[in-house]
Amino acid sequence: MIKKIILPCLLSALSFSVFAAEKENVFKLTYIEREQGMDEYEVTMLVSDRYIRVDESGEESGFIIYDDKDKTIFSVSHHDHSILVIKEHVFSNDSSPVKPVVEYLELADAPMVSGKSMFNYRVFVNVEKKGVEETCMEIQLVEGLMPEVRKILQNYQKVVSGQQVKMVDNEITEMQTACFFVDQIYNSGEYYEKGLPVQEWHSNEGSKILTDYKKVSVNSNKFKLPEDYRQFSIGADSKTFIN
Repeated sequence: MIKKIILPCLLSALSFSVFAAEKENVFKLTYIEREQGMDEYEVTMLVSDRYIRVDESGEESGFIIYDDKDKTIFSVSHHDHSILVIKEHVFSNDSSPVKPVVEYLELADAPMVSGKSMFNYRVFVNVEKKGVEETCMEIQLVEGLMPEVRKILQNYQKVVSGQQVKMVDNEITEMQTACFFVDQIYNSGEYYEKGLPVQEWHSNEGSKILTDYKKVSVNSNKFKLPEDYRQFSIGADSKTFIN
């Protein structure tokens, strides 16, 4: 009788342990994003100690996983059962053909967020021929907010930009403007070192607003990749299949 009682209890405890192991507490960031010529859309980011998962609301064609341990981005496409793999490419902003200027000012009239002040982080270049300043990106951030997620968000941005650095030549042209290099190529996310962005404007007319942030419990499988999808990477001139 004792054995009969202990065995179900043990199995129940093991079952609970496995279930509990599948759950983890993460930060959920919700954004409204806008791109030129497109309707606005909602994006969510689940941020754990190691991973970021990016999903577009109502879009089931795929998702993005960033693994901070391996400094690698995986862009999953359900349409063709493939995963674009973007590995870290270390670069230096000193290699940029443009030397931007940063203006960092407190927004005195802005409301406090979680007891912290808001600042405006503006990156611009001086256009010598026109004798004017050209704003490349402008970010309103809450200084010191959520340091536990800002570092991994910056690392993610560095991997994105590292891929861009690999894909373009380093010359300013009519299409590759000074702000193009500052904002979309050599953007290593230094603003994350100041605080958490709540509103962003970029030189390609893209914008982003943080509408909500909170801690949630999710299944750890949210950060797993499909096992049977082909993986490939893209270089400047070629596409390479990994498996």
